[in-house]
Amino acid sequence: MTTLLIKLFIKDYKNIKDENIRKKYGELGSFVGIGSNIVLFIIKFLIGVFINSVAIMADSFNNLSDSLSSIITLIGFKLGAKPADEEHPFGHGRMEYISGLVVSFIIMLIGFEFLKTSFFKIINPENISFSYLTIFILLITVMVKIWQALFNKKIGILINSHSLIATATDSRNDVIVTSVTILSLVIFKIFGLNLDGYLGLFVALFLMYSGFNLAKETLSPLLGEAIDNELAEKIKSIALSYDEVIGVHDILVHNYGPNKSMASLHVEVPNNIDINISHETIDLIEKRVQEELNIFLTIHMDPINIDDKRINIIVDTIKNVLNQYDEDLDTHDHRLVDGKNNINFIFDLVIPYNFSKEKETKLIRDIKNSVMNLDKRYKCIINIEKSFIK
Repeated sequence: MTTLLIKLFIKDYKNIKDENIRKKYGELGSFVGIGSNIVLFIIKFLIGVFINSVAIMADSFNNLSDSLSSIITLIGFKLGAKPADEEHPFGHGRMEYISGLVVSFIIMLIGFEFLKTSFFKIINPENISFSYLTIFILLITVMVKIWQALFNKKIGILINSHSLIATATDSRNDVIVTSVTILSLVIFKIFGLNLDGYLGLFVALFLMYSGFNLAKETLSPLLGEAIDNELAEKIKSIALSYDEVIGVHDILVHNYGPNKSMASLHVEVPNNIDINISHETIDLIEKRVQEELNIFLTIHMDPINIDDKRINIIVDTIKNVLNQYDEDLDTHDHRLVDGKNNINFIFDLVIPYNFSKEKETKLIRDIKNSVMNLDKRYKCIINIEKSFIK
């Protein structure tokens, strides 16, 4: 069904790197969500009124909020697809994240309103009606929601859309909520227990929780996320595939919307190679990353002395110390500066965020002592950095 809809409404559907095709995918997902959720809202709301069930009515308004979410997602796709201009040279891709944030607040607001309704329903319970027709219709809505979840997830992964993937997760949550509602009706039929208010409370809390999680997911790229380790490794592997490159560090990626990123990194090259050759290599790396990963890359070149055997001995000594602490510890930008009385060994030390200050102090002391054991004249000058990679 999903593949059929894609082929039916999207020409050249395989060309997902094209921004216009990606926009059409988003529009298709949004329109399907709007239509199907409005139908589900009408069905559930009428059932809820008919049998006097606040849980089903709460569930119906959850579908209405999903429809509104799809409308906002549609607006986000349209605004996000606007080309770059003088005021926004990196485009408008982050509008997708903002639309997801708006959706999350709507979900939490609706959840809060039904929290109040369910609370009063618990204090003043009312009888609910049971019918097999109601159960049958709710089971159909569960099946529709399962299809919605699979549909949005497939498209969301295909075009790398956080908003559609979040919508898929919300649809999956709806499957759970409606299933609980069905369970409450079955319990009422078999045992005569009216759990409608309590389950309505559960639905409301679940809505608020889902909205809160969605807000976190959409805020994260807006605030600036650490680069994904898999992406970092891809960038590293491209850079290190060139013989002139002996090391890569300080990878930074700035996200301006799905598939719209800028990055920078430091590339270590031998200092005895002609600078024109190194510059040509850097240009090739930047071009490959742009073509293969769709990332606009800027590279800073670090000339490294590879002929000084003292540096290699010192680095090996430091690595032995690091291995005793944490495998995520790393060093780069090693420089040895000879002085009259001291020899300064200058380098950057990358420390994980979960590294305590006490542990950091002890590590630095152990590094300095280990290096001084090689030669009393060695003085370590350490620049502490935090990793930009997850």
